[in-house]
Amino acid sequence: MPELAAVVVDLVNPGTNRAFTYSVPVELAGRVRCGAAVRVPFNKRWLTGYVVPEAAPPVEGVRSIAAVLAEGLFTPAGWELVRWLSERYVCHLVEALRLILPPRAGAQAARARQFKVGLAVPPEEALALSRGLERRAPAQARLLKTLAEVPAPLARARLLALADAGADSLKGLLRRGVVSLAAEAPAAAGKNALRADLSCGVPPELTPAQAAAAAAIGAAVKEGNYQAFLLHGVTGSGKTEVYLRALAAALAEGRGGIMLVPEIALTPQTLERFARRFGREVAVLHSALSAGVRYAQWERIRRGEARVVVGARSALFAPLARPGVIILDEEHEPAYKQEESPRYLAREVARWRARQEGAVLVLGSATPAVETYYYATQGRYRLLTLPERIARRPLPEVTVVDMRAELAAGNRSIFSRNLAQALEETVGRREQAILFLNRRGYSTFVLCRQCGLVASCPRCELALTLHQDSGRLVCHHCGYTALPYRTCPRCGSRYIRDFGCGTERVASAAAQLLPAARILRLDGDTTVRRGAHDRILSSFAAHEADVLVGTQMVAKGLDFARVSLVGIISADLALHLPDPYAWERTFQLLEQVAGRTGRGEAPGRVILQTYNPAHTSIVCAERHDYGGFYRAELARRRRHHYPPFAEVVLVRALAPSEEAARRLLEELMARLAAGEVEVEGPAPCPFPKTGDDYRWQAIFKGTDLGELRRRLAVEVPELNAGWRRQGARLSVDVDPMSYL
Repeated sequence: MPELAAVVVDLVNPGTNRAFTYSVPVELAGRVRCGAAVRVPFNKRWLTGYVVPEAAPPVEGVRSIAAVLAEGLFTPAGWELVRWLSERYVCHLVEALRLILPPRAGAQAARARQFKVGLAVPPEEALALSRGLERRAPAQARLLKTLAEVPAPLARARLLALADAGADSLKGLLRRGVVSLAAEAPAAAGKNALRADLSCGVPPELTPAQAAAAAAIGAAVKEGNYQAFLLHGVTGSGKTEVYLRALAAALAEGRGGIMLVPEIALTPQTLERFARRFGREVAVLHSALSAGVRYAQWERIRRGEARVVVGARSALFAPLARPGVIILDEEHEPAYKQEESPRYLAREVARWRARQEGAVLVLGSATPAVETYYYATQGRYRLLTLPERIARRPLPEVTVVDMRAELAAGNRSIFSRNLAQALEETVGRREQAILFLNRRGYSTFVLCRQCGLVASCPRCELALTLHQDSGRLVCHHCGYTALPYRTCPRCGSRYIRDFGCGTERVASAAAQLLPAARILRLDGDTTVRRGAHDRILSSFAAHEADVLVGTQMVAKGLDFARVSLVGIISADLALHLPDPYAWERTFQLLEQVAGRTGRGEAPGRVILQTYNPAHTSIVCAERHDYGGFYRAELARRRRHHYPPFAEVVLVRALAPSEEAARRLLEELMARLAAGEVEVEGPAPCPFPKTGDDYRWQAIFKGTDLGELRRRLAVEVPELNAGWRRQGARLSVDVDPMSYL
């Protein structure tokens, strides 16, 4: 009887969410093992598949694996993670499997290797042979002459270019045995990779609180069993140094570590700190790297050449053997939630992986997620605190300015009188300021003062934003653009103009107030090009600018010693979004951006402008009062039955018509008959139309939604298959972080 293998094919549809049995040809015996990418026949086509460690029951008419494309792409432990992800987040096995595969898998993995060509004979013999080939095979002669004149093998592509030869000529020399081909992983060099020549830095002296936290985590790492910690430290308290000590403890035990950072905080400044401490042990995984460099980094980790993995959310799936510690910095960040299937929450995946691998989990934040802090009080995590900044620097003084009073006093400027004066004084002292706005674009919307018309996207029915640089109106949901109106299309009035405030307008107002100041913008529009984000931050760090105007990007992990003022232009822009997490997000963002100041010798100051000065989020941010906010928000979550007091699953229906979206969602709910599960909806989403799709949603709540997830795993693929011709589909979001 032939050897059989269980293979998951790389095709997402309702009928392929399982392993299929294939026979293993004799010539491939020993290579078809768990983690291999293979070429297999499937129905009437050929697909890439992946060998998984499951039983392969005999079947009639079993078909054979045609080829092995790559080996060792994942381990049995990796497959266990895939199965858990598929069940927990109601996704197809292949969608989950793609998370743990290298940036290029299967046939691409083989192609991603760079081939170098060298001589298989002495150079003198190669030169003699080249002279004999000059007439009948001049391209082969040029190849041999080129190789004979260089001291080391050349990359295949470079050799062909230098010799002006084609691949067929090289194949002829390979067949004759006069040259040889060797595969190497692509070099990880380049401006987006860590420098490997950095000398290891000397660790600084710890504060007593840092020393206690590092000792507790280090002892847990040494024990070698799963333990979990919440490191709650105010901004500037030295959490990163505690992380570095935890990683060092894991290395000392012969293990490794994974350090997750929100993508936006993966600056050269952050990465170089890890490289200085651990040198060549560090590998980096994040989206700014090219596919080739990511693959090279992935290979270094898999081969055990790098045992410290630093990266964004996806680095959690790095092929690191026996991690001793897994760390999530800024664990509260929404960036740790993936918004496409599989819609996983990195905090929960990290917890599962740490438990399975006997690793220590460390969650760190100045403003922990409410549910995380609650679980720490309940014993799921051990709470460690860093209550003071390094060198006992004070937390910045926060001044709240009521913008209603400014308007009443006749000040219609973007800047309150208080903030305008503080900006002038700060720049005058040759210090730096950050102006924060939770918006992008030149204005919020365009409004007709005569009839009230708002310029809207014809597809999404949402307000368009005026971008001054391009002179166009832009929809930030579907990308639609249009030229600004000269007159109102409804009433013909000329009184139609931009209304509100965006980063461009703030920068323009700052330039008018401070004509001699150098001003930079950091937002989604100025960082479209690769490397722009790093260039702007490096310029500001070098004091090539006095004022940095930005959106959320300026709130994440930046450390500038000369910044002594942060101005928050409108603190309450996001407070009234129809999202249960809106209050928490506002408090966290305000506290985080306030933490960007006062990190050097100059004391820090924050001026917070708001139209809601009595709101809990504003009051607690003013006082740096995490505990007060936590207690108020926890009570609100308890009243409305949201995490940590319930699990939540959000199901959305998208369709070309509102009626189809509603009917599809209602059909699902009729099939589920949720029973003890609390259901909100179905109802239109807060943003009811995006692009050409109408959006409806239903929210399911309960103390244990395991059975609901199992039902959804069956019903959703069936309904999606049935409604495909109508262009309607369902999506499932377990542990949602946004309800918009």
